[in-house]
Amino acid sequence: MASRRKEHQEDAKLRVLHIINKNPAMSSREIAQKIGISNGSAHYLLRSLINKGFINLSSFKKNSKKVNYSYVLTPKGIRKKS
Repeated sequence: MASRRKEHQEDAKLRVLHIINKNPAMSSREIAQKIGISNGSAHYLLRSLINKGFINLSSFKKNSKKVNYSYVLTPKGIRKKS
């Protein structure tokens, strides 16, 4: 059972990498809808990918609300996606 869950998580991570590669301006909510997971799960996956160094979180605009962010694949993330 645990290995099945791990396979599902790895598949979801790869799908997130592909989505971010196509559209880095997509929000975590939009990513969750596209993959078919909850927003919390998408946030968990994104944080995991950021912590592993596969993606970076960068700001589009330097505003006080910090609303506009994009996810950018790192070279390490591009190799993982491949």
